Amino acid sequence: MIKKWRPFWSYDLEKTERWLSSYALEGKKLVDINLLSRKFIFEEAESKEVEYQIIYDTSKNELPGRLKDSGWENSLSHGKWKFVENSNNTIQAYPSRDGVLKRNRIHSVVLSCIALLYGFQLIPFVIAMLSLLFFPEESTFVPSPLWSITILYFLQVIAVIVLAIYMTQKLRAFDHKFFSASVDTVSSVGNTFSKWRFGWMYAPDLLENWLSDMAMQGNHLVRVSKMGPKFVFEKSTPKLISYVYDYQLKASPNYFDIHKSAGWQLKFTSSSWYTKYSIWQKEYEIGEEMPRFTYDSTEKKGQVRKVMLMNASIAGYLLVILSFALWINLSTYHIYERNTFEQILLGLLIISPLVPIFLIFGTVRYAFRMRKA
Repeated sequence: MIKKWRPFWSYDLEKTERWLSSYALEGKKLVDINLLSRKFIFEEAESKEVEYQIIYDTSKNELPGRLKDSGWENSLSHGKWKFVENSNNTIQAYPSRDGVLKRNRIHSVVLSCIALLYGFQLIPFVIAMLSLLFFPEESTFVPSPLWSITILYFLQVIAVIVLAIYMTQKLRAFDHKFFSASVDTVSSVGNTFSKWRFGWMYAPDLLENWLSDMAMQGNHLVRVSKMGPKFVFEKSTPKLISYVYDYQLKASPNYFDIHKSAGWQLKFTSSSWYTKYSIWQKEYEIGEEMPRFTYDSTEKKGQVRKVMLMNASIAGYLLVILSFALWINLSTYHIYERNTFEQILLGLLIISPLVPIFLIFGTVRYAFRMRKA
């Protein structure tokens, strides 16, 4: 009996499946798995070439008939996990990845929230270190009474943040490969230029009209920067292109496939996988109705309400957090008791609530424009 420890096997399933197949080729058969200790248990067996697929199924149903007909067999079931194998040379159908995607999304949300809380706790430490570095004569260093606990705590914080980043990267790669979430890239052949547009997600109607007007002028969108504010265009012949800004609080696994199969091109999607800002485009001809995701007024109102509530919630949350941080900061130390670096940070903190206030104002204006429309 052979035991192998793989702590993060469920966050990179393709690598785990290839690893299981290589072990089967070496004559090691998977017989059990301990989900708590993250250990895989193998036994010596006959060497065989087999392809593994890992399924996460909350319903605990048997394999569908189409998968059995394609040669898939249940190798091991443990809880909601199924390890299925197939020794056919040609495989016609593969198990769905939907369950795995939904499960990993939940895990990533929880871990990201924990990492965010830890990140906020690191801010005073970073500020203190910068103050000691740039203004040592105005700062006082007080050593920790228990350095071992302090070091262990910061190692834990860093480990959680690194794990959250790792999970997010793996989930995005998984999403792009199996659920068509990758952006439709276009190679530019002419001259390109950039336009900066900050806060466009708080005014979807203005963004759509602006991009359509640019296309009518012969300026076609090539790509959008990863963070969103930079739009790159290519100068070409004028065209009629409909642009749609779409927001999904919880994008379904087939969200991208549905729209791409209808002829829409994905030009941008936010890096966040639990809330999706996406920009889609579709070309049309003169005399045709401008293509949209929906023509139903009720669905349009629902989408506007969803975007408005989401944007207002995020901006309101930022306003509350920044206001609370400012109140704590002002009530703790008098302004004249701070060194130069701390006074600069305080000044930035005082003006920072203006950003969410501006975003809330933009969201309200968007709601009134759509109400008139």
